[in-house]
Amino acid sequence: MTKIFNLRNTVIFVSISVLWKIFLSAALNLHSDEAYYWLWSKDLQPGYYDHSPMVAYFIKLTTLFSDSELAVRFSSIIATVIVSVFLWKLVMKLFNNEQTASASVILVHSMPMMFSASIIITPDTPSFLFLSIATFYVWSLIETENPDYWYLIGLFFGLSLLSKYTAVLFAMSLFLYILFTKKISWFKQYRMYAALLISFICFLPVLYWNYTNGWVSFSYQFSHGLSNAGYRFNYLFEYIGTQMAIFNIIAFLPAFFISFAYLFSKDKKKVFLASFSLPVILFYAVTALKKLPGANWPIPAYFTFSIIAAAYFIEGGKLRHKLLAAGICFNIILSVLIGLHAKYTILPLEKISDKTAVADATNYFHGYKELAERLLKENVGFAVSPAHQVAASIAYYSKNKIKTWAYSNHTKKSQYDIWGFPEESLHQTGAFVYEPGDNGEEPYDIKMLFSNVSDEVLEQKTVRNNNVVRKYNIRKVSGKI
Repeated sequence: MTKIFNLRNTVIFVSISVLWKIFLSAALNLHSDEAYYWLWSKDLQPGYYDHSPMVAYFIKLTTLFSDSELAVRFSSIIATVIVSVFLWKLVMKLFNNEQTASASVILVHSMPMMFSASIIITPDTPSFLFLSIATFYVWSLIETENPDYWYLIGLFFGLSLLSKYTAVLFAMSLFLYILFTKKISWFKQYRMYAALLISFICFLPVLYWNYTNGWVSFSYQFSHGLSNAGYRFNYLFEYIGTQMAIFNIIAFLPAFFISFAYLFSKDKKKVFLASFSLPVILFYAVTALKKLPGANWPIPAYFTFSIIAAAYFIEGGKLRHKLLAAGICFNIILSVLIGLHAKYTILPLEKISDKTAVADATNYFHGYKELAERLLKENVGFAVSPAHQVAASIAYYSKNKIKTWAYSNHTKKSQYDIWGFPEESLHQTGAFVYEPGDNGEEPYDIKMLFSNVSDEVLEQKTVRNNNVVRKYNIRKVSGKI
């Protein structure tokens, strides 16, 4: 059993994982969020309403010659390979143990969030990449005591902030390592402050953009990540259960509890690994008391958390080896099922209930292409929707022939509120596209936006396994905005 985890098998597994990602990337329509970020890449800015801008830059680089789904997502595939290389190198630096390095990489790649869902290009893609590299160089600093590594740490931390605001948690992890290992001397090194300056310079464009736009992105993220509602302990249990499922259902809890022992250990290797994983997982556990975190939010912690898990199971004898292999196999089977279902709808969820079929997260890979084609047939010049993801998907699948705008009546703003209505569409006939309420009602009175509103309501349905999972109403409009 011990021979399963080695360099050769790791290369084979990562190669298969990459091929699987390429297949899914090319086969699946864009998720509605991906279409939104693709639209950002057509208007590069130093900041956006919802996030830092790096995801738009990544998409721009891979879509210079094609706007295909594979091209939009290709940087996600490249990022997972680069992370794997740095993860392998880090484990070899820490333990010089090929089995532990192999198990760590395979653990990360077999996570459903990495094996299948990592094809989705989001701000997490560059954030995870740059945070992983920054963490690698923190250990290089610890191992060699060469203060010049501070410059690389500052650079990649800055790039991670340029990717996603929550990358700031890296600073918390670094501070905790300093606290638990009593590395107070680091505060006397001018290179550490130079690293902070480098990070600040990297992040400066985002600060400037927010300054010129009323700090809207910061305020949005603060309200998005937290809730004023009362404490909900059921969210905490749901969060823990979700993290078990997306990391490894067998390995998560042992690694989680061992991380506490690592954090208070006198071994700097163990303190390092725990400092850059456990605090992030616990941070979102605390926020889960108020609002359920996204399943992907703690992903950066799994770069070092996977090493803790791998070391525990690899060093524990044949039984633990078998348990780890079983957990990895479960993840692979689950990931493949999710990927195949996303494309071919192989799981008969409608037999459980209609609500289950409608709630299926893979529905967001379906229906938008057909919606855009329907609007093209209706010869509309623009489309307005209350949902920015729907508007962006129409733009992508109409190849930007249909200009789009999202207006939510100020209930949920987006980058569209900053862009404004496309003025070249003012004298064209357009379409108002919305998901009707339970009684067929519109989200708001569209006559306050348009002077001419058609009485005819067209329908466009998204159907999977003969079950309507989403329905859009379309009303032609023109006139004032």
